[in-house]
Amino acid sequence: MELRTLRYFVTVVREGSITAAAKSLHVTQPTLSRQLAALEDELGHLLYQRNRKGIELTEQGVILRRYAESILALADKAEEEIALPTHSIAGKVHIAAGETQAMELVAEAMKRTSAAYPGITFELYSGTSADLMDNFVRGFYDFLLECELRSHVDMHTLRLPHTDTWGLLVRRDNPLAAKAAVMPEDLLDQPLISSRQGVKVGVLGQWLGDLADEMDVRATYNLPLNAKFLVRQGIGSAFTYRGLFEANELNDLAFVPLSPTLESTQGLVWRKTLPTRQAQAFLDTLKGLCAERDFENPPADAS
Repeated sequence: MELRTLRYFVTVVREGSITAAAKSLHVTQPTLSRQLAALEDELGHLLYQRNRKGIELTEQGVILRRYAESILALADKAEEEIALPTHSIAGKVHIAAGETQAMELVAEAMKRTSAAYPGITFELYSGTSADLMDNFVRGFYDFLLECELRSHVDMHTLRLPHTDTWGLLVRRDNPLAAKAAVMPEDLLDQPLISSRQGVKVGVLGQWLGDLADEMDVRATYNLPLNAKFLVRQGIGSAFTYRGLFEANELNDLAFVPLSPTLESTQGLVWRKTLPTRQAQAFLDTLKGLCAERDFENPPADAS
């Protein structure tokens, strides 16, 4: 399979028809049709079927689309980095991040990096750490801002000077909203909403202990913003971090911390392979910023 042919296929899928794709690619319809037919012959399967609305992918076409998009994205990333001048510090830095207030620190490092190196730009991808990890391992991102930082034997990690406090986002008409804090036993009869990882793993699973199996989880989310709307509709109360919503977003909702207090440490993860020059510039800036913050906020037992 050639990259050009895969690009033709992905463009047809995106445009929804051979006609529109040919126009977008600046090739003739017969040329595009021949290339796609040759791809089908090579793979031994039909990849799409035509109908009155355009094209519809077959099962094999759906599979190829997923791989083709990944292959093309990596090829574009490689071409972009190789094309940079030898001594230039410029280009894109790709950062994947879960939703956490630690992103404020990362954003400040991005700002400082851009000021020092105007040729550096950033691409940010949001989701849960679990969702983003697969593409991170494949090389799509330079860095992963991991919520609940853990050790990785084949990767570098940097603990950020920030912890997030867990709590429950509830409707104000829920009796839990009147509590100073909620304990695991308070949730036994409550419909709940959790992140996609669930309530039986990580620090949340440890906090719930033996009661984790008794929780009534009605829905899961990958971004807390969406969970807010589910809480508002009364589907359940959502486990999330403090401070992810502005006060004016919570007129009808309340954030109640957990008891015992539950906190998560966040950090940056990157591969042990040599980073690009622009990625190294960002990393050096972030490390410097972390050193400043640790100095400004020494541990409680520091002299």
